Amino acid sequence: MDHDLRMSLDRMREHLARAEGELEAAQKLLDPKSPSGIEINRAIAEARVSVGDAMETVSWRMSETESG
Repeated sequence: MDHDLRMSLDRMREHLARAEGELEAAQKLLDPKSPSGIEINRAIAEARVSVGDAMETVSWRMSETESG
């Protein structure tokens, strides 16, 4: 695998892991019973799914480039 690509993918994975942690922390600060809390909580949950999808894509890309 191209060394620069590997480093970029590793950095992306690190950033995504931090983003997941930050989203989880933000979700814990919300009052889930308040109307705005429900809306924001839903948006954060959707963002966490997107981050998870991105992490899977990076992992898939890393394994694809290692085997190719």
